[in-house]
Amino acid sequence: MAVAKVLLPSLSLFVFYAIFYYADANGLRALGEQYIASKTLPGINEPLRTVYTGIEPIDHLLATLTTFFWPTTDGSNPSLLLHSIAFSGTFGSAWILITLEAWRKGNAWTIAAFPMMFGLAAQVLTFAFAAPLYCFVHLTTSKTAKNPTPDALRIPRFITNALPLVFILGYMVPTQLLILPISEHITVDLKQIFIAIWQPWPAYVSILLTLIYVVVAPFTASEQRTPVAERKRLSSLRWVYAFAFANASLTHLVSWTISLTSVLAPTILDAKFVAALHPAKVFYIPTPWEVPIQAVATVGDGVHAFLRWDYIIGSAGVLVWAGSLYASAHKGVYGRAGWLGLFVKAGLLGAFVGPVGAAVELMWEREELVVGRRGLVEGRKKDS
Repeated sequence: MAVAKVLLPSLSLFVFYAIFYYADANGLRALGEQYIASKTLPGINEPLRTVYTGIEPIDHLLATLTTFFWPTTDGSNPSLLLHSIAFSGTFGSAWILITLEAWRKGNAWTIAAFPMMFGLAAQVLTFAFAAPLYCFVHLTTSKTAKNPTPDALRIPRFITNALPLVFILGYMVPTQLLILPISEHITVDLKQIFIAIWQPWPAYVSILLTLIYVVVAPFTASEQRTPVAERKRLSSLRWVYAFAFANASLTHLVSWTISLTSVLAPTILDAKFVAALHPAKVFYIPTPWEVPIQAVATVGDGVHAFLRWDYIIGSAGVLVWAGSLYASAHKGVYGRAGWLGLFVKAGLLGAFVGPVGAAVELMWEREELVVGRRGLVEGRKKDS
């Protein structure tokens, strides 16, 4: 855990070099500002919407974000679109893990219980900045990190029951609206509104779950902690983890399968997309330390480089965090962490289901270990 407490803030700080400095040095920032100044969307001769709320600072921010996200949604850059599919599953599943931690009894009324501000920061200052920062704060302030007992990890069952549906409504539906093609009904202006509506999705998730808690909690205050109730609670958590794992792993596998098809069976794809979908194009690692830094040709190319580091840093932070919590749980139950096995497991899982898919699996095993095995042991001691 001590190593994680150094790595996580370091990852957040690295964002300012690998993402923000690089975006300025490769010309992305200047290109974006040109389109905003001319009030046109990048890549097409269509007007940029500049009024959403009537509040100038918010409208300027939304116009900036629309300019940035437009190339990820319009299909003009296939490599960026395919990478965005993988990123959407990564971001969503990472935030499911963070949301679960926020609702644990051991985190009540601590800063870890308020992920919405970190989520909104992720939308403005990047997932790569906000996710490792939340994970660092959690490790340094949370009882669930220091002493993961079944009681500290407790989450109201009605929250875990509702969480997948809340994520579908608060995150997945707005995300799907982003990639709807322009048509008679989906105009360029409406698509920009969809991009703006999508931006505060972490707030939608937090607010919906809070409303559910306010409405339902008074009727469950006397919920008994019987063995049957505990099994139902663990079963509900398993569904949440399965949902998060499927979301992260399927988007990872789909994006890599399509990309590898361009190498292994290129004739299956339209010839004009083969080069753009090559793994070296979709999943390349930008080099902000190169001299001289190569300028990007389009906003889409710059956004792709931006999001590559956003994905790499953010998902690495979540995996480090999950690994630390997994090791802490093992130490609490078995008296040792088993670091070698953890590294091997995380590496193999990361290759096949993505780094956040691996993080979900580690957090799931932590849950089973503490709530299942340790809870069973403690329950037997009480009965004896």
